[in-house]
Amino acid sequence: MCARDESAKKGLFIVFEGVDGAGKTTQANRLVERLKKSGHDAIYLKEPTNGPWGQKIRHIAMNGRDHVTPDEELQFFINDREEDSKQNIIPALQAGKVVVMDRYLYSNAAYQGALGFDPGLIFEKNKHFPQADIVFYLDIEPEDGLKRVNDRGGANVGFEKIEYLHRVHAVFKSGHNGFAKMTIIDALQTPEAIAETIWRKLLPLLG
Repeated sequence: MCARDESAKKGLFIVFEGVDGAGKTTQANRLVERLKKSGHDAIYLKEPTNGPWGQKIRHIAMNGRDHVTPDEELQFFINDREEDSKQNIIPALQAGKVVVMDRYLYSNAAYQGALGFDPGLIFEKNKHFPQADIVFYLDIEPEDGLKRVNDRGGANVGFEKIEYLHRVHAVFKSGHNGFAKMTIIDALQTPEAIAETIWRKLLPLLG
């Protein structure tokens, strides 16, 4: 597992979280573009990745969990994050880049927590990975998020079931210490209003 070395981190690590359909990808990409226009060296990353472990996770998302145990699924996420940290996140941060991440360990804790895992255990398993400087949680009710997903024709059989998303949402909003770092933003605002809120909150960190 990647050793955490905050002393070597020169960049800024920003994470977007939320249930499916909250608008994470939209806002993450908007932010990267705005950062670049403002002269910052910014990159967009996402989890699950397109690597071998990420592909296993995407297979679950598309086909369901019938042949995968919760423990195996959790390990897929850990393995994917380890590979992503070594190959992408850590080198970018050490190079002084602004890393904008679309989902990270908070989703891991919420989605696997909704399967019955203790979120605290998941945060413990993730403590050696790079830790975010700020986490934006785009808050939306699962019904509204799933409607957005269905409207764009992107529903995933494995993850996007309303009962499951309600449990995920509940874990995100549970008040568990691991989620205390999140900055909560109403995802039903216009994309422009959300983007401006994010930018205002980021300015102190950008110097």
